[in-house]
Amino acid sequence: MKKKFFSAAAAALLVLTGCSSRLPEEELRQARERIDRYLFNEETLTQSEMTILSSYELNLAFMEHYLTEYRIWNQPGYKEIEKQFMEDCERWRKELETESQKPSEFEGGSLAPMDHNLRMTQFVQKRIDELKTKWLAKP
Repeated sequence: MKKKFFSAAAAALLVLTGCSSRLPEEELRQARERIDRYLFNEETLTQSEMTILSSYELNLAFMEHYLTEYRIWNQPGYKEIEKQFMEDCERWRKELETESQKPSEFEGGSLAPMDHNLRMTQFVQKRIDELKTKWLAKP
């Protein structure tokens, strides 16, 4: 009885919050977008807080990226695209390494870490969009 009540309560909570109809990667994207809005609209943030928030935003982007790859690996027909997909992933990892080593226009200043995090977040977001359009099968 207790298990059934918990399951019903959890299901109701998911429906009420809207989470039941979204994939985890969509939740990650929404969380990242909320952090981004806060980062650019909150005037009382210190530079350290902005660096911390931008690093969370980058971590959320990497999590969304991984979940998107996971969806691709587990879609029907993956074996037919596996070789090309893995080559594409290796190419992107090299580009990611190159991009991560580019100096910030604020290099040496307190804004450099946040700038790096935001540039990398945009880079990862482009990859997520590419994965969804190029590799993820449409339902």
